Amino acid sequence: MTIINQVQLEKLFQLAGVIKPDNITAEDINRVVVELEKKINPHTEEKSLLCLNQKAYVLIVDDLELSLHQLSLLLTKCGYTVHIARSKEEALDKYQKHGYDYVLLDLFLPEPDEGIELLKSIVLLEKTITDNTKVIMISGTDSNELVQKCYQSGASEFVKKDAEWHKNILRHLRQIDSEKSGAISDFYIDIVDEEKKLAYIRAKNLTKTAVRQELQKEILTLTNRGLSNIVLDMKDIAKIDSQGIELIVFAYKLCTEAKGSFMLCNVSGAVNQAFSYVFLNNVISIFRGKEDAFNSFK
Repeated sequence: MTIINQVQLEKLFQLAGVIKPDNITAEDINRVVVELEKKINPHTEEKSLLCLNQKAYVLIVDDLELSLHQLSLLLTKCGYTVHIARSKEEALDKYQKHGYDYVLLDLFLPEPDEGIELLKSIVLLEKTITDNTKVIMISGTDSNELVQKCYQSGASEFVKKDAEWHKNILRHLRQIDSEKSGAISDFYIDIVDEEKKLAYIRAKNLTKTAVRQELQKEILTLTNRGLSNIVLDMKDIAKIDSQGIELIVFAYKLCTEAKGSFMLCNVSGAVNQAFSYVFLNNVISIFRGKEDAFNSFK
């Protein structure tokens, strides 16, 4: 274990631009780490780093600075517009002033009663019904009684803070996104091999705006999870337009930037011809079937 002396602590707070309190707590250290990370990786909480055609708005409510920063950074990278609140009062104020698709609410603020009270207040607002806002509760608790109380109070989902909690939140958001847009039946995603960072997508229709938007979000989510090797199966796609080609180029660039590979399989003659017009057939690897594509990673 590394011991930090008083001089090093002074320097740490100075570099972060944070006033050092007399009695330093673990949360103070977390706050300093967050501020330093913001300086190294500039990030604005109110704006999305990646511009998608349609952004879902998310309000994250947590009194732990490190959790707020990590989750807001992840969701922003995945194309969501993120606002944050650190207390029940601040959350209600922001919720009543803005429209949100999702509220991610930590149960302990710092006590579970406050989280439940805020959940009930949000659910009872007419605005929640009008905006079709989904509230996802987050907590490290193992209490089945508290979990059930969240559902009884109107929570859409409950995510336990375990090793996979960030991924589970993204999974719930994507599932709800897809259900809302009606695009969920137009593509299928499978994590083929976590170790090889390999994912498989089978799409039915790239001419639908909603499908393209959801696929773009899913590809963002996969690469942010570290799954940078993606195979897109085009067996059910008979034709492709310029917007569909733009999506293919987007996916290729994203995987390449993540030091992975984007590949296609089961490409029809008409689609391959469309690719040849923009020279994509000489850039992106195209395989006869998905097994051939999978085997190329061995």
